[in-house]
This record gives sequence, structure tokens and C-alpha cells, in this order.
Amino acid sequence: MAELKEIKKYIYDNKSLVLSTVDEAGNPQLRHIGGYNVDGKDIVFQTTINTDKTKEIAHNNNVALLFQHEGQTAPKNITVYGRAHKLDTSEAEKAATLIKERRPQLNYDPQVNVIFKVETESVKILDFTAEEKQVVVSANQLV
Repeated sequence: MAELKEIKKYIYDNKSLVLSTVDEAGNPQLRHIGGYNVDGKDIVFQTTINTDKTKEIAHNNNVALLFQHEGQTAPKNITVYGRAHKLDTSEAEKAATLIKERRPQLNYDPQVNVIFKVETESVKILDFTAEEKQVVVSANQLV
């Protein structure tokens, strides 16, 4: 069973996440996002309104978030799979406070920015040094 505390620390300690979306033509799209934080079992992230990623999420909110430490000694990464939802203004203000903990230089302006919450459905943990190299757990299995 995966330890939520360990997963949250691994995610928090990353410089950025890699967001995977799908465009309207069905092509996968990837980009780095630095403005994020952990909210329980879920991930919140901030971006600019009307970017391609916001349009892609509006069209198909199934996303994957890849976290991989730079210069790590063990080949390991964590991928979070879930659905992204745009937060309303009051929820976004709370999430902006969380994001600012990791990235104090970021400011949230509801006229310019949007904040999404990725509701975690499953987590894949990849560690080539472990006996079981790849483990996938559902969000409700995290303890």
C-alpha cells in the first residue's frame, strides 16, 4: 500500500510537474507547470486564462501529472491520473494560498489566472530499485 505522506513529500519537493492533456484532434500535449501544490490527495495548479491547456481541459478533463526529481539517485517517478476541474473564485483563492507556499513569487489574479484541481483517481509509482518496479494504486488505497 502506498503511503500518502511519502507521495505528497515527493510531489511537493519537485521543481515542476509535467501536465499531460489531449487537444481537440486527439493529440497528446505536454508542458511544465511550476505553480502547483498538494491539496490532500489532489493537486492544484495555476495557469493563465485562455491558454491552450485551459481549452484542452475544457474539452477533455482527463489529465496526467508526472513528477520526477532532478538528479535523483534512484530512477523513480510518480504519475497522478485524474480529472481537472476549474475552481470557482472562493476555492481558487484558497488554492492560490497553497500554491504560494511553494512559489511565493506567484500572484493570483482572477482576471488573468485560473486554478484547476486535479481530483486524483490513481497514482503510478515507478522505482527500478524496488522489487515491484511499478505500482498503481487507486486514490482510495492511499493511506
